[in-house]
Amino acid sequence: MTASGLTGAPLTKVWLAGLSFASALLGAFGWRRILRLQLVPNLAHSHEAWRLLTSLMAFPTLSELLTALVLLYQLRAVERLMGTRRFAAFLAVSGLVGQTLTLVGMRLARVNAVAAGPYVLLFACVHQFHLLVPHAYYIRVAGVMVADKWTVYAAAACLLAPRLKVAALLPAAAGVAASMAYSADVAGLKRWRLPLWAGHFAQRWIMPLVSATPGAGATRRASPMVDVAPEQVELVAGMFPDADREHIASVLRMVGNDTSRAAAVLLDS
Repeated sequence: MTASGLTGAPLTKVWLAGLSFASALLGAFGWRRILRLQLVPNLAHSHEAWRLLTSLMAFPTLSELLTALVLLYQLRAVERLMGTRRFAAFLAVSGLVGQTLTLVGMRLARVNAVAAGPYVLLFACVHQFHLLVPHAYYIRVAGVMVADKWTVYAAAACLLAPRLKVAALLPAAAGVAASMAYSADVAGLKRWRLPLWAGHFAQRWIMPLVSATPGAGATRRASPMVDVAPEQVELVAGMFPDADREHIASVLRMVGNDTSRAAAVLLDS
């Protein structure tokens, strides 16, 4: 059994809300132009390096936004397995490396502009989902047996489908490549973490904006241990005494209570 909703994935919850708000705000005020990432004139002539960040903030169309929200909601499992602090570091690393690779790809492919939106981050998460999240069962879809994870890949394909051209494929491929570099721990990327002050700031000022009432939150915090045997948690905790028990329970739940695989995930963290 897996946790329902966004339990154990606070950063994904913030990302969902922020992506929706930013897309709506930019659309309402006609500011979608800041999402555009072009070599000429934005970067080469105007030196607007800030567009490397703003291009990841939102989507310019409602259809892209809705598809991305569906995909992102399914990708919440990645944060549950990584833990929020490591997931935040992964997004930061993927954004930096992915955008750099996007620029390199634009120069090599002689593409002046890429599709606006956080394609780099989403497809980096899709790659981690493929690596970390085990399938629970197989089902038949259109006569073909596929794992239950197929809905994530279908949502990712739907996000790319309207823009099946280099402008969208480049940042998506760059995101996957950045995730691969992270998994391979190139230049120690996997060991980097956001500073503690950033976590404290987010917990104090950002999380209250998207959190439910304290009572509901307390209920959600108490629920992660329900479907995992305490002895399994303690068994894994014996190997990782510094790991949070709630995080161990979340990992066990995501890997189907397989203690060996849970230990591998925690060791990789």
